Amino acid sequence: MLMRATLLFRSRLSNKPAWRAGARALLAPLTVVLIFPAAAATLNSNIAALFAEAMDLPPQARPALQVTLLTPPAQQAALCATPALSLSGVLNHPDGLHSVIAQCGAQRRFLQVSLRVTATWWQAARAIAPGEAIAAQQIRAQRGSLAHMPAGLIFDPQRIIGQVARRAVRPGEALVESQLRQPRAIRAGQKVEIRFLGDGFRIRAAGKALENAALHQRLRIQTASGQIVSATATAPGVAQLNVD
Repeated sequence: MLMRATLLFRSRLSNKPAWRAGARALLAPLTVVLIFPAAAATLNSNIAALFAEAMDLPPQARPALQVTLLTPPAQQAALCATPALSLSGVLNHPDGLHSVIAQCGAQRRFLQVSLRVTATWWQAARAIAPGEAIAAQQIRAQRGSLAHMPAGLIFDPQRIIGQVARRAVRPGEALVESQLRQPRAIRAGQKVEIRFLGDGFRIRAAGKALENAALHQRLRIQTASGQIVSATATAPGVAQLNVD
């Protein structure tokens, strides 16, 4: 007899700084639907938790996992009561067939699992031109299966708003990491202020940027004397160089 159950998990807080702080306040339950023989409830619950942790999606995605254990019950019965579970390989694309390693002491077995994932991602609400900064009204949420979605899909709108489009984006096109970049704080050829910081001193000097840089990126700058230094963009038109 098959048993169907819905379990609630709380998504693990990500270390990604773009949404770590907000996740603490917005943490939402992760819905997991399991399809399994009644006797294998604990095993399936642990497998679901393993995938939920590996996916590491933000709470804004409201992920729902449907886990189906394909390994025959006879092989499941040969496992110990609480095997140590790990993924076989990297979870690049969660939706589909996967292998899970079940370790019982020196005994190692592979379990076949089918995973179906539904989540909320973000797409362009209208056409976005190359080099255009993206505002909140230019994107909209879309929910559905991740089965045929591209890699690098963005689930947190705060990782989109304020970013700049690298290329043209069509209305309804899903937004992915490779389409976006940070706005430039400094442009090549621009006059910049260089701040030299050292132990007990701070010096300001003028220079010319030799390349583009986003906030917190390093770039080469030519000083008034012709010397080329490497500094970090800390504000629009400002770069900092720490001197030992």
